[in-house]
Amino acid sequence: HNQHERIVQGVRSGELSREEAQTLRAEQRAIQREERYYRADGVLAPGERRELQRELNEASQNIHEEKHDAEVR
Repeated sequence: HNQHERIVQGVRSGELSREEAQTLRAEQRAIQREERYYRADGVLAPGERRELQRELNEASQNIHEEKHDAEVR
């Protein structure tokens, strides 16, 4: 949820273009799909939890990089 809000704020402030936001949102959806897949058996194993956390950290870094790149909107 927090990452989604950061993307919305980035579009509003002009730090993210629509295309950048679209790419970042697609990344968020992919992580959500993966989490649903992992939870389908009713258990989120420690390795699955670590993988999701790693992907969320990477997505957070991607948001930061896109918001702070030198592109002019």
